[in-house]
Amino acid sequence: MPFQPSKFRQDLRKITRHSLFKNSVLYTLTDAINKAIPFLLLPLLTHYLVPAEYGIVSNFSVYTSVLLIFIGLSLQGAISVNYYKLSKKQLAEYISNVISITFFTAIICSVLVLIFSPQIINTLHIPVNYLLAGILIALSQSFTAINLTLWQLEEKAIKYGIYEITQTALNISLSLLFIISYSLGWRGRLDGFFIAACSYGLFSLYILYDRGYFTLSIQKAYLKDAVFFSLPLLPHSLSIWIRSGIDRIYISKLIGEAATGIYATGFQFGLLVSFITMAFNNAYVPYLFKSLSIEDEHVLKRTKLKLAKFTYLYLLLLVISCVVLIGMSILLVNNFLSAKYLESKWFIPWAILAQTFQGMYLMFVNYIYFVKKTRLLAYITFICSLLQVVLSYILIKHFGAIGAAYSTTLISFINFVAVWIYSARAYDMPWTLSH
Repeated sequence: MPFQPSKFRQDLRKITRHSLFKNSVLYTLTDAINKAIPFLLLPLLTHYLVPAEYGIVSNFSVYTSVLLIFIGLSLQGAISVNYYKLSKKQLAEYISNVISITFFTAIICSVLVLIFSPQIINTLHIPVNYLLAGILIALSQSFTAINLTLWQLEEKAIKYGIYEITQTALNISLSLLFIISYSLGWRGRLDGFFIAACSYGLFSLYILYDRGYFTLSIQKAYLKDAVFFSLPLLPHSLSIWIRSGIDRIYISKLIGEAATGIYATGFQFGLLVSFITMAFNNAYVPYLFKSLSIEDEHVLKRTKLKLAKFTYLYLLLLVISCVVLIGMSILLVNNFLSAKYLESKWFIPWAILAQTFQGMYLMFVNYIYFVKKTRLLAYITFICSLLQVVLSYILIKHFGAIGAAYSTTLISFINFVAVWIYSARAYDMPWTLSH
């Protein structure tokens, strides 16, 4: 059929006016702004914080992330699954039970943190009062996650975006105020984080109550359903945390928080690749799944070949982008960051390369999701995480902080290759470019 410009414009107009497209754009913009704000403020933070202080800030971020896994238990996922199955009244009762679970897990985490506080302080160099503050932050983030999940399910992308962006803005504004005006150093950054997270957590609880999603009702069936849904996700969540957090813990313990600060600064530049690949993936997945759902075998065969060729072209563009971004990032460090952080440029190539492999991974993992053969994928993720636990320790001991960068990049490559191989077995694609 010849190309018809009028029909193309009509189809394009339908797509751009669809709520799914509009919401996807809004979520992508929200994610971009949230990632861009702290990244653009990196020159300011590195000017006012010495590497050791920035290392403590990085450690605190790692600490609150693992707390969120155990306190939140990804329970917002259970709400998503039940959103269309329950009435408004039943959903309110379900959410109330989810919130009660998060309070219970927060209490357990508080007890464990107090018991093991000497070991945690010795490793992360974070005072006990901030360790307890981290629990309140994780608890508050759990409430916010529930509120944001409901807005996503209700397709209220504007409210979602405003809430996320204003929270980030408050977090950064307070942090800069405390650091610059009150000279509080790393404490100022943590205080800004604490106030913003807890304020929005309480605000989320109020919104849930005001909208009729929060009632005082404890039901065993709902508690059981939420816990049974969430507990199997723990290993996966921990695997992801290990891949992004264990390196900083090792560096702090084996070398010192100053080295962690330098390392974390360099790895911030990996966000440049992460944003590009995630934004593209969000747009590509619906197109890919629609293309793979074609029923005509001959058309599907041609479509698969086009997808394979496009994938290789995309991988090539990623490699080129990787080289360009490494050069740009090193220039930014040399010209805009404090001289105290110049050594961070040695970590930038590895950070960007690791995220490039992650972007490549996304192009193949989607085929596994399409055929719903995710069980082995969980094993691959978990094994890669265990490998990183061992490899990071060995390489840091032998090469210093740069060893963590070697480990992260190598594991990202192994994960990418393993998923590509499994993807080829799970779903037939002409990766050899043969008909």
